[in-house]
Amino acid sequence: MEEQNKINNEEKIKEEEKIKELEKKLEEAEKLKNDYLEGWQRERAEFLNFQKEIKKRNEEIIKKANEDIIKDLLTVLDSFDISINSLNVEGLTPTEKNIRRGIELIREQMLNVLEQKGLKEIKSVGEKFNPIYHEALEIIKGEEDDKIAEEIIKGYELNGKVIRPAKVKVIKNNK
Repeated sequence: MEEQNKINNEEKIKEEEKIKELEKKLEEAEKLKNDYLEGWQRERAEFLNFQKEIKKRNEEIIKKANEDIIKDLLTVLDSFDISINSLNVEGLTPTEKNIRRGIELIREQMLNVLEQKGLKEIKSVGEKFNPIYHEALEIIKGEEDDKIAEEIIKGYELNGKVIRPAKVKVIKNNK
């Protein structure tokens, strides 16, 4: 029986050693799992930041491309204005009046589309001259100093940024 106890004790010791060895392996596996998890989480965060950066860059590229297209379309709006002004005379036939009205409607429609994209006309005539919004092409004498007397070419803002200042005539009081 003693021999049996001895064998049981040896088996118990072997089992305890095996349990300790398995616990150690489990601990190492847990540590390795945590290391992999932290690495994965770090890489995921970097990837999400990268995605945000790419999205932001793409939005900036699109915004710049839209701005360039809208700047180009301003010359078309100017051409509509010139056409409308050239047809703003007395004695037009009904056909000529209809042509002028059609041009006005097309200009309005185009301006509405551009306004939906963030375009806004800069107010000029009667306003105080502001070099951020206005470019003085001519100085004229008058009573109200730094007031804008006439707008030669319309100015525009796109999403709060001046993309073309209004070209104007400014009043200067030379006392």
